[in-house]
Amino acid sequence: MSAISAQLYEGHYITDNSNGWKIVRLGDITENFSIRNKNSGSYPMYSVTNTSGFSPQHEVFEGKEIKDEDISIYKIIHKGEFAYNPARINVGSIGRYDGEAPCMISSLYVCFRPTAEVDSDWLLYYLQSAKKIYQYGIFGEGGVRIYLFYPNFSRIEALLPPLKVQKEIASILKSFNRKIKLDELLLSKYQEQKKFLLSNMFI
Repeated sequence: MSAISAQLYEGHYITDNSNGWKIVRLGDITENFSIRNKNSGSYPMYSVTNTSGFSPQHEVFEGKEIKDEDISIYKIIHKGEFAYNPARINVGSIGRYDGEAPCMISSLYVCFRPTAEVDSDWLLYYLQSAKKIYQYGIFGEGGVRIYLFYPNFSRIEALLPPLKVQKEIASILKSFNRKIKLDELLLSKYQEQKKFLLSNMFI
């Protein structure tokens, strides 16, 4: 899957579609923003992980609750907006929020949205690709722990295909993901069946 993704993002999958690709910087195709929860509104609390992107915080940190905290400093995120953990983006902690209602995230997270010339699905796959995750570590700063804030994030180069091709690439990767999920579901069913058979064969 990673090898296929790399070829798709480097313009090798269909030679006829290589025209119109251009080198840009992530700052050219994203817009940094920060909306604070100034009115201390009640929103579900989310975290961004390297395994599942945006996840409810209580699922990531079991038992953790927000008590007596100043939630006005948290950032508000709406559907289709991106965020990443600047201290963990180098291991893939970047994602897009797909919930219908707004949520709030830690004030430490970096938030951005795609510009009009970018397909959001394509950008999500691209930013979570192995090549980009490797580059986050290169552009980050720090000693023991590497931090990548938006100014350096925005300097990272990207190979941008035309919008139509972006949508085609995203569609191909989505179909692979659907197949993977179906195969994983089928595998889990086989494992359940095997467990049932074994429990009844050896009494």
